[in-house]
Amino acid sequence: MLKKICVITGVFFFLSGCSISPNNNSKPTGETAPATGSLYKSFDAGKSFSAKVVVSEKLRISSADILSWAIDLSNPQTMYVGSMDDGMFRTKDGAEHWEKMDFPPEKIYGIVIDSSNSRRIFATGVYGGVGKVYRTEDAGENWKEVYVEPGPGTVIASLAMHPSDSRILYAATDKGGVIKSIDGGEQWKNIYQAEGPVTKILLGTKLPESIAALVFQKDVISSQDGGITWTDKAKILEKIQGQEREGVELINPVSLNADPHTPSTLYAGTSSEGLLRSLDFGFTWNPIPIIESAKRYPIRAVAVSPDNSNEIVLASGSAFYRSTDSGQHWSVTELGIDRGVSMILYEPGNSAILYFGLRKFK
Repeated sequence: MLKKICVITGVFFFLSGCSISPNNNSKPTGETAPATGSLYKSFDAGKSFSAKVVVSEKLRISSADILSWAIDLSNPQTMYVGSMDDGMFRTKDGAEHWEKMDFPPEKIYGIVIDSSNSRRIFATGVYGGVGKVYRTEDAGENWKEVYVEPGPGTVIASLAMHPSDSRILYAATDKGGVIKSIDGGEQWKNIYQAEGPVTKILLGTKLPESIAALVFQKDVISSQDGGITWTDKAKILEKIQGQEREGVELINPVSLNADPHTPSTLYAGTSSEGLLRSLDFGFTWNPIPIIESAKRYPIRAVAVSPDNSNEIVLASGSAFYRSTDSGQHWSVTELGIDRGVSMILYEPGNSAILYFGLRKFK
């Protein structure tokens, strides 16, 4: 979903102080437009953003494609990001400075941090043309392969960890395979075969046996029993004579996220139907009224505030949208970016701080 971090060694863009705000010309403030950067941070709930690209005095993360981003829940100043071609980076000071990790794989679509032991991290990657899952027990100093796809050309496109039992992991591929481990990644088994790339897996924080998975541009599939049985062909509800009934199948979903406060509430961004909300963990969906301009482009990133279920944010095209009343009204910030937003994250417990990553989309 996201793309990742590129290290530019020939030409550097010094943008750590470049701020983006809406104005009459719909262009970012600062010295360059469009803005150049791969990682951005907001301290004011999305009213303005600053590029956070510093690796060293002479090195910047400026045009990488961001694919994954994980925040250490025990210390939110520590974060890891994965990129399409440039490996993995870590920050220990809230994105002000980054360091390159010794992690050789490319296409790092998934990173998860053990909430009970932040030195244990799992990450996906492609190495030698083969999709793999890796584990570190020492915060990235050493990595061990714990799963290898049987054939070349398959990407492990998503990764998730059980919220209360870090031994349980789920991973899925761009070929639709969903696998599960119950022993910290040592052994895996197939649990589902979807009809397209599975690019996001969500586990219910308060309903940990509930799983929702995004089948890119096709469906949202769900399980209520840890992956033993699955429901597919999600439906969009429509009102007929004042009553809600199941209507057409969910079409063209491209992003998926959960409300951290309400266990069964999910949000899906689509490439043609705007923003949808599910109150039953992905089985049925309702359209949310959004500004028409947000429907012109795929909604590739959506998030809900950690402090307030009524606060929803999304990215569409080069604009950032924010609602504080559960989607009834929206404010818009023109970002002036040169690529698409691949993900939006809130800092845990602080809805004023937001991050987003950029990537190129075909």
